[in-house]
Amino acid sequence: MKVFLLTCFAPVLFWSAVSISFAGWQEHTVCDSFSGAISLKIVDLDKDGDLDILGAAWNSGLSWWENGGGSFGLHTIDSGFSGAIFVESDDIDGDGDIDVVASSNGSDSIEWWENNGEEVFSGHLISDSFAGVHSVYPVDVNDDDHIDLAAVAFDDDLICLFMNDGSENFTQVVIEDGVDGPWTAFPGDVDDDGDQDLAAAFRLADEVRWYSNDGTGSFTAHTVDDGFDGAHIVTICDLDLDGDQDLLATARLGDMIAWYENDGQEDFTRHIIAENYDWPTFVSVADLDCDGDRDIACAAYNGDDVSWLQNDGFMGFTMHCVSSGFDGVIPVVTEDLNNDGYIDIAAAAYNLGAVTWWENTGTSVENPASTPSFIPTLSISPNPSCGFFTAEVSLEEPLDAVLEIFDISGRRVMHLPACSGSGSCTVDASNLPAGSYAAVLEAGGVRVRMTISVID
Repeated sequence: MKVFLLTCFAPVLFWSAVSISFAGWQEHTVCDSFSGAISLKIVDLDKDGDLDILGAAWNSGLSWWENGGGSFGLHTIDSGFSGAIFVESDDIDGDGDIDVVASSNGSDSIEWWENNGEEVFSGHLISDSFAGVHSVYPVDVNDDDHIDLAAVAFDDDLICLFMNDGSENFTQVVIEDGVDGPWTAFPGDVDDDGDQDLAAAFRLADEVRWYSNDGTGSFTAHTVDDGFDGAHIVTICDLDLDGDQDLLATARLGDMIAWYENDGQEDFTRHIIAENYDWPTFVSVADLDCDGDRDIACAAYNGDDVSWLQNDGFMGFTMHCVSSGFDGVIPVVTEDLNNDGYIDIAAAAYNLGAVTWWENTGTSVENPASTPSFIPTLSISPNPSCGFFTAEVSLEEPLDAVLEIFDISGRRVMHLPACSGSGSCTVDASNLPAGSYAAVLEAGGVRVRMTISVID
């Protein structure tokens, strides 16, 4: 059985007009000699229970850094894979360990590296003539339990699948041919029909599209935006937590970040959330301030900037700088790298040859639009804990209080009335998996939030 104890002392809540960020950042260098650092993936590569960092560099090939409690040890996968531009991972051969797949823009090639189970990797060529290759993502597009690849060729104006026959023999299948300058084709279930679709960004055509999968690996194109200047990266995520999949994209020439709201019928409305952001590259979605909604980590190559966009819960975003002067930053990724319950940020700077992560310290930073007349307090004990949790609430006036619990991705896992006025209630959390959660207590338009940890 699992329990956590939540105790709220009077006065307990913040006005909703107050912008509260539980995110302060402490910088840690992973590597400062990864020449041409260009792509990152966070994954438990050695399956030891913590998250490692996998990287590709134009001049240094492929490496991974083993997590040792927040410090990272270097392991080289293939230093001769020159011109590397993108790296990903999955169990390509279905043997239970994590393999690596990467693309080389310098040699127009796609390869995968077989993990022998002891993190010794053997390379296998998939294609050496995919001109201007950029992104390559593992995805099972035809539900045959074999990991296929979705890849783009910028110079050849191609989006293709490389279909895995189950013995890691890959057959190239064209999805899109002739739309100018594809840069990303990201997999996800856009239309919620149980199969994997694709979202694509075309840098020269200035387009964002999505491709619906009929379930067999046959795709139909749908234009989302044909005026997104220098469309660069696109991802699929339920950003507004309304149950359908939205799109999030960066415009390299337009210097903007936008999200495309899905109305549930795959009709998309564009919302610009960052402008004049000098050459935005990657974005990564996570609940960085533990308030139950989805924020965005972002990077700007020309701006040498790593920042995060704080979601106010109503899809209004405020940008906060994490690091300036990170020269030529390209990838940015988010995960809890030190298992403290807070989502951290990692990024790589091409011009510095650096891989760095920023520890989310959970420090409270307030930027009040209007200040409440009382100072709320929130105490959680024991934390972490296991079993049931008790919410003790004390208010200055009788108000109905609602308690919601969100998981680390921002998905609500509990919603219940806490109490009316001062009082307490006990909640059975025994069905929640062990992990970190955000507890959000709201009454009369005022709220307080804090991270809680459930353990076995």
